[in-house]
Amino acid sequence: MMMTVNSYEVKNMRFTLVFDNLAEGYGSSYDLLFTPSPVWVQGDNLILDLNPESPQLKAGSVQRLIEQEEIQYVEKCIIVVHHVGHGDVDSLEILKKDLENADIEYRIVDFNDIGLM
Repeated sequence: MMMTVNSYEVKNMRFTLVFDNLAEGYGSSYDLLFTPSPVWVQGDNLILDLNPESPQLKAGSVQRLIEQEEIQYVEKCIIVVHHVGHGDVDSLEILKKDLENADIEYRIVDFNDIGLM
């Protein structure tokens, strides 16, 4: 089934979350891949297998990442949408709701929007 994101028709996606870390030190960015189950990775490191029994992303995935990685002092996040992978618009909506529930403001950067202005 074809879905629409930012007025583009897309079948598949994956996501990168980039957190604005207010603590001293490194920033935090994590990829959400669907292999086929949803997993958080950082570089080549598997951080968290969210749902090994299903390819569907479930609510609470961002909070689980925050707890696992002990991420603190985060108020803002960028969701980067990549148009390759096995995620979908429903997955994006879950990520947005998870960030709202964690009181983290977010913006979406969609690679399909770059260069079209």
